[in-house]
Amino acid sequence: MHTRVSEQLSDDIRRFADDLRVPASNLVRNVLEEVFTMVDSVSDDVGDLMDDLVEEAEGVRERVGRQARARRSGRGPRARRRGRRAGSTSADVEDELRRDEAAEARSGARADESSTDSQEAASETPTPPPAKSLFPNVLGWQPLVLNQDLTCGRCDRALTAGESAFLGMTTTGLTDTALCGRCASTQ
Repeated sequence: MHTRVSEQLSDDIRRFADDLRVPASNLVRNVLEEVFTMVDSVSDDVGDLMDDLVEEAEGVRERVGRQARARRSGRGPRARRRGRRAGSTSADVEDELRRDEAAEARSGARADESSTDSQEAASETPTPPPAKSLFPNVLGWQPLVLNQDLTCGRCDRALTAGESAFLGMTTTGLTDTALCGRCASTQ
């Protein structure tokens, strides 16, 4: 294969090949083979990653659908409170879940404020430092519904399975540090 390259690139390739004591054509062929192998590997990895993400998204959709069906059938405590319509779509379910989380966060904040006022009157307990200073390596907090009991990493409040919480996200992935809604919102 003959190709046109700049004189500077040609000189660089020849000089590099001389340093390695291989013909320039072998150097170019080996570099091209390595690049194509690497590109093929990366594209395979990206394809596998996309497949995994699609499977995970489908799993989440199924879990949300099961939860919605359980609530509509009256098995969940929220379904009895709200009396959800039988013809709800998955978009309705997701919107309702977002509203539920926001309402729980607001009611939890009000309950925490009233209990905090009474606790402060009884004893002067210092408030914990902001999560930003406690966890400097955390880039952000990912909301999730707990599958197991944990403790808030900032205020030490017990967090139970099924409760909304926030998991720390670093440059290397998720941490095992969880925050309650109030601590995550008071940065």
